[in-house]
Amino acid sequence: MKKYLLKCMFTLAVILMAVNFTSCSDDGDDDGPAVENKDEAYGNILKSYVNTTVIPTYKALAEAALEMRVANQALKENATDANMEKAAAAWIKARIQWELSEAFLFGPVSEDHLNIDAHIDSWPLELEEIKKEIGLTEGRLTGERAWKELEDEVIGFHVTEYLLYREGKARPVAELTEGELNYLTAATDALVWDCVLAYVAWAGEENVSAAIKDVYHENADIVSFLESENASIKNFGSKLSSADSYSSWESAVEEIIDGAIDIADEVGATKIADPYSNGRVEDVESWYSWHSLDDYTNNIYSIRNAYLGGEGMAGSPTSVSLSTFVKENDAALDTEIKEKIEDCIKKIQAIGDNGSLSFYKVVEAKSKGDASRQAIVDAAVDACSAVGDSFGKIKELLK
Repeated sequence: MKKYLLKCMFTLAVILMAVNFTSCSDDGDDDGPAVENKDEAYGNILKSYVNTTVIPTYKALAEAALEMRVANQALKENATDANMEKAAAAWIKARIQWELSEAFLFGPVSEDHLNIDAHIDSWPLELEEIKKEIGLTEGRLTGERAWKELEDEVIGFHVTEYLLYREGKARPVAELTEGELNYLTAATDALVWDCVLAYVAWAGEENVSAAIKDVYHENADIVSFLESENASIKNFGSKLSSADSYSSWESAVEEIIDGAIDIADEVGATKIADPYSNGRVEDVESWYSWHSLDDYTNNIYSIRNAYLGGEGMAGSPTSVSLSTFVKENDAALDTEIKEKIEDCIKKIQAIGDNGSLSFYKVVEAKSKGDASRQAIVDAAVDACSAVGDSFGKIKELLK
């Protein structure tokens, strides 16, 4: 009995020491929140990320794509230069929203699921196949066939850009053939369905407007693709914010981090460095509209929104975000990341002298032996890499 009592007293002392240690850890300023509080923090970050950044961005994309459809249909019905200008402007508006989504190219839009990224944004185009399709006199292209049967390289944003733009300006409407106008509207229908599909997959059909639901149900193949073939990623925003299907809260938060790292690397190494180092103008994305550097800048804005919360080019930081978590645990790293993002934006814009020069022209000059902007391009590429490196450091805080 005495030994048993002593053993109980010892056990009680150990428990009291553990409780006291935990209490001290909770009150300390240097060690950060306890693990259980971190889980709650991760859940709040994910909910804010989904509800204030991802879903609003895809909503804006779907709505802008629908505006593009209206403008292109008006152009087809009344081919005037004024309507051509409106259609070109609508393309830019939708394009901006897509580029602002590229920090979260995982989940529904990835090649593992709906493959919307490839379907909507493959580059370079297969121009010969596009011209062949335009030239067909029988079996005029429909949106349904464009979405279901055509290869990624002949649909999406870049084929519509090709039909609307030349050398950074809206094409004279007199240049458009009837076949091109038909192709434009069919490809736009396919684009609209992909944009709406991304929105519905993230938000859940029950959480979108009646107008969006109507568009979603225009094409039975679209509905079947999500409901039957990819049902596991329906309402993906809810799954991410609850860490459902993830091994831990940390792994769910790492999706945000990896999404930012991936697009920072793609902008620097693929979109900027590759075409410039090779001097290949045909590898410059969005070069018909000369919108390339704005595309790349908007990709970095998407990283900023993923980190600070909110949406759009101007940004609208939220009270709960990945940034607020980092700041609480490593204020210096939070400052570093925000500075690296802003520096990257400035250096990408500097490639084109802040809007006076297109990236197409920069690469064209390099192809002819003029490497005078090499240092500026290199600085932008390095800045993209620095953003990715800084985001990688966040993972240490999650452990």
